[in-house]
Amino acid sequence: MVRIKIQTNSLNVWYGDNHVLQDVKLAIPEGHITAIIGPSGCGKTTLLKSLNRMVELIEGSRVEGRVLLDGRDIYDSDMDPAELRRRVGMVFQKPNPLPMSIYDNVAYGLRVRGIDDRAILDEAVEEALERAGLWSEVKERLRDSAFNLSIGQQQRLCIARALAVGPDVLLLDEPCSSLDPISTSRIESLLTRLKNDLTLVIVTHNLQQARRIADYTAFLYMGRLVEMAPTEEIFENPREELTRNYIKGRFG
Repeated sequence: MVRIKIQTNSLNVWYGDNHVLQDVKLAIPEGHITAIIGPSGCGKTTLLKSLNRMVELIEGSRVEGRVLLDGRDIYDSDMDPAELRRRVGMVFQKPNPLPMSIYDNVAYGLRVRGIDDRAILDEAVEEALERAGLWSEVKERLRDSAFNLSIGQQQRLCIARALAVGPDVLLLDEPCSSLDPISTSRIESLLTRLKNDLTLVIVTHNLQQARRIADYTAFLYMGRLVEMAPTEEIFENPREELTRNYIKGRFG
């Protein structure tokens, strides 16, 4: 039986008067990859940011409804947003390494949490880089600037930085959109491996990418969830006409 890791109930998000997400009810299975697809401007990134309260950082935003992580509402007043974002990490569309060394990028989140024991940091940095498929490429130059890495390596470094603090969930917003095909393939292989330990949610415009790596796919249109199902079902036998039209490239 599939266990639900994150569930949204009647999730609504506004930016000022703009009603961006409307009554979204979504169940994200644990230990799987869920892809969120839909036309530009339909609310995909907003939905992603709602799952770890990063949406609150956007001026004029307002959230109603519930987002449950392991059955607990993340918008409860006693939920610490910093701890939530440790558990529900996020990787952005454009790689955003910090202006410091490769090592310090990965160790950053641990140091923020008060961990400064060198042996612990060394072990955590190596493990995170290994899980991100980057260790063998950078182990001899950990003190180099992160900006010396290729764009694809920088994105894997950002994934390693998120992994270092031990998240339960990883949110990825178009993580391959600025990458070449080889780097994209590496990221996709990495995500497929990571689902053995994590729950992953990826926003993508690349329908073939969703089909290649996602176990479940959710189709969002004009701020509403049209349908969610196992990926093959969405692509081979969607229930809704809107989904069929989008899959066939008739709009968006």
